[in-house]
Amino acid sequence: MGLRTARKLTVLMVTEFQPYGATWGELKKKSGMTRPSYKRAFNRAKEMKWFVGGGGQGKPYFLNPDGRWREALEPAGSSVSSVKSNLHPETRDSKPGLSPVRASDLHSNIDSVVALASEAIRYADQKK
Repeated sequence: MGLRTARKLTVLMVTEFQPYGATWGELKKKSGMTRPSYKRAFNRAKEMKWFVGGGGQGKPYFLNPDGRWREALEPAGSSVSSVKSNLHPETRDSKPGLSPVRASDLHSNIDSVVALASEAIRYADQKK
């Protein structure tokens, strides 16, 4: 239960909150979901290990650096290219063209975002 909405939250995290992550409340507000629906979806995303971090009030969650969250970007009946077109400008390439978007292209761009997020997490952990 909540897999479809967990996928929506993961796409939202990719498009709106990377590389800096989002707190539980920020993601909830941006999702527009009711609290019960959001809790089910959020818990499912954590159960699937798509989100990591958090653990305290005001602490952000991030996409899992191991890339497990990528499966959320490719649900049945959905297009990976639609996710890419909604990415924050820093996470998508700026090269114009009519060539089709390949999943591997999306993953290589997202890998750089995840690497940046991981670096930010390590830096924050060093400051503790």
